[in-house]
Amino acid sequence: MKGQIWVTVESYFRQRAAKFDALYEEARGWRGWINRRLRRGLFERVERTLEALEGLRDFSVLDVGCGSGRNSVLFAKVGARRVVGIDFSEPMIALAREFTRRHGVDDRCQFIPGDFLACSFAERFDAVVALGVFDYVADPPSMLRRMMELSSGRVIASFPARSLVRAPLRKFRYALRRCPVYFYTRERLEGICRQAGLAEYRIVPYASSGLLLVGEAGAAGR
Repeated sequence: MKGQIWVTVESYFRQRAAKFDALYEEARGWRGWINRRLRRGLFERVERTLEALEGLRDFSVLDVGCGSGRNSVLFAKVGARRVVGIDFSEPMIALAREFTRRHGVDDRCQFIPGDFLACSFAERFDAVVALGVFDYVADPPSMLRRMMELSSGRVIASFPARSLVRAPLRKFRYALRRCPVYFYTRERLEGICRQAGLAEYRIVPYASSGLLLVGEAGAAGR
């Protein structure tokens, strides 16, 4: 059964799918310029993730919290032979299917509506990625552990960093809609890795707003 916090997060993204997706819109002109500067972390964490996938060939990706599929398209375009996206927001899944179709990679992308922690998968993936997901996770060690179970190689995840101004403002905005949001320090993230059993990893700061975890799930079994 889903916890009440997870149900609240699900409700938030069901209602705001299109508006949230617009944050990533590749608009030209002044709107795109402003978006990329005010929300630089959204774009930089994707760039760092693509760098972390370099060296993989003919690989598979599980895109956790895939949203509207924008990252799934990028994974396919840098060489993924198979991308599976999962998101509990059905409106997001609908956007993802349309987005990958428009970009001509829908033959390599599959999208599943559902709860990542409860869903059963018949395969393991070369990389399991979760960008913009741990912002809303009350039990991050369990989430990371599940990612590791489904990965035969890398786990990559973004974590919003604590800050003096942006973090409190964001927490207040989301609280108005009864949606929890969590922030992390490097020390806390290292503790989460220890709890999940992830021994081999690196933490990459990006922009001024986040930390990217790049780990080797296979190292947990050594």
